[in-house]
Amino acid sequence: MTDSTKPQIALVGSYSDAFVKALGDDNFDVEQCDSVPNPATRTSSLAALALKGEEYTLSESDITLMLPAKTVLIFFGPTSTLLETIQSATNTPIDIPSLELVDGLPLLVYMVDGMVNIATSIVPSDAQVLPLVQSALKGSSEIVATDGYQLQSPTDPVEQAVMSIDNAVTEAQSDRAYVSTLDPPIGTIGFKKGTLSNFANISINRLAWSPAGIYMAAAPTSHIQRYTLKWYTDVYSYATGADCRNKTPTQFANEGGVVYTVVIDRGNLRRSPDSAPRYWGPERGYCGYYFVDHNMTTHRAGSSLNVHTFQPQGPDSQNESKIGYNISYEQDMQMLNNNGHSTFTFKAKYMNGFVLDQFQLHDSLGNSGVEFSVDYNGYYDYWADPKFATKQWWNPGVFEKLPKSGRWAVRDGLPVDNMPINALTVFSSNVGQHTITSEFSADIRAFKSNYWDTSSDHKKPGEVSNSDGNAPTHFQTTGISEKRTWNRALGLSWT
Repeated sequence: MTDSTKPQIALVGSYSDAFVKALGDDNFDVEQCDSVPNPATRTSSLAALALKGEEYTLSESDITLMLPAKTVLIFFGPTSTLLETIQSATNTPIDIPSLELVDGLPLLVYMVDGMVNIATSIVPSDAQVLPLVQSALKGSSEIVATDGYQLQSPTDPVEQAVMSIDNAVTEAQSDRAYVSTLDPPIGTIGFKKGTLSNFANISINRLAWSPAGIYMAAAPTSHIQRYTLKWYTDVYSYATGADCRNKTPTQFANEGGVVYTVVIDRGNLRRSPDSAPRYWGPERGYCGYYFVDHNMTTHRAGSSLNVHTFQPQGPDSQNESKIGYNISYEQDMQMLNNNGHSTFTFKAKYMNGFVLDQFQLHDSLGNSGVEFSVDYNGYYDYWADPKFATKQWWNPGVFEKLPKSGRWAVRDGLPVDNMPINALTVFSSNVGQHTITSEFSADIRAFKSNYWDTSSDHKKPGEVSNSDGNAPTHFQTTGISEKRTWNRALGLSWT
C-alpha cells in the first residue's frame, strides 16, 4: 500500500537493497515494478520514475506526458537510442546523447515551469589548500608553505544518487520568481530551451586546526564542514535571420543567419544543515572560523561560440553595505513562423534585480567567456587582496580584542554562508554542435586568533602567544579553494 504523505518513486529494473533502503530513509515511498507504468492510465501521481536495464525504455509520448506532470525521470545507464528519444521529446539545446555519464549514477530529466532540466552525476572535486598566512601585532604577514590535500565529495554511488534524486524532486515542485519574456509564440521556427542543473556537495574532510590544536588534521564525520551548491543554467537558443532547418553552417551563414543563445545563471552556494558549526576549536569564537568569502561561476565556450553581451556590468545602487545589481536584457530576434513563409520580430526580455550585503559582484571578460565572482568586502576586501598580503584582514579585520583576557577572537558579524548566483551571458554562433564548459570555484576561509595555541603557531618550545602580540604568531588564516567543472555540448541544429 502506498503512503500518500510521501513522494512516490517507481523503480523499474534491478536495484541494490542499499539503494532501495536509502530512498526509504530519505522519505520516499518506494514501489518496485516489473514493467514501465503506463502514464496514460496510472491513477496515482509519481514523483519519480527510475529505469535501469536495456530492456526498459520510454517513448516520446511517455516522456511528454510525464514531464509536465512533475515526474522526475531517472535513467541508469541509458542506451544511445533512449538518449536520442529523450533529446527528441524535450527539444532542449543541451546535447543529451553527448553527456558524460558515470556508471552507477543517474541522468535526471525533469520539468520546472515549462523548462526541461538536465542533471548529470556529481563531478569530482578539484581542491587545493590555501596558503597559511600568519601575522602578529608587532610583525608583518608571512606566507607559509603547506602540503596539499584532497576534499572528498560523497564517494558512495548510492549516497550521490539519492541526493541528486531528492534535489530534483524538490525542484520539480518549485516555482520561479524572475520576470522574463523569452519564449516566442508557438509555431516559431528555430527555438530551443532547457536547463542544466549542477548539484554538488562540498565536504571538507580535513580541518584547518583540530580540537587538539593540530594544523591540517583529519576530521571525524561530526566535525566536517559541509556546503551545498545548487547552480542552474537556463539556456534559450534562437536561430535568427534565416531558415535554420536542415542547413549546414555554411548555408545558414551565407543566408545571413545567426544563432543567439541566452544563458541565465541562478542558484546559490550555502552551508548545509548537517554541517559542523562554522566556529571551531576549544571554545566558541576563540578559535577557527569557517567562512565562504569568494564564489565564481563561468561558462567557457569553444571557439565556435562568441560572447555577444553579458549582465550585470557593475552595481546599480548602494546603501551602506548593501549593493544592488540589476539584469535588464532586451534583444530583437528576427524569427520565422508559418512554416517558414513569414518573418516577425520577437523581443526577448529578461529582468532580475538582487542585493548583496557585504559582498560585491565582479565581472571579467576573457577570450572564452565571462567570469562572475561574488567577493566579500567588509572587514577586508577579497577582490583587492585575494592572497591576504596586506594587514586589512586582521587590522582592523575579522578579530576583536576581548576585554577580560586581552586576547583576540573572531568577530560574530561575518555574513551567513549563502552565496547567490545571478548572471546573464549571450553567445552568438552558427548552427551545429558547440562545446561549453561550466566552471565553479569557491574559497572557504578559516581564521584563528592567538586565543588558541596550535601546532601552526611560530613559537619557541613552551612559549605561549601573549595578549600584546609579542609572540611571533598572533593571527592566522588558511582554508581551501574548491573547483568543479562540467563539460557539455549544445546541439543547435533544427530539422
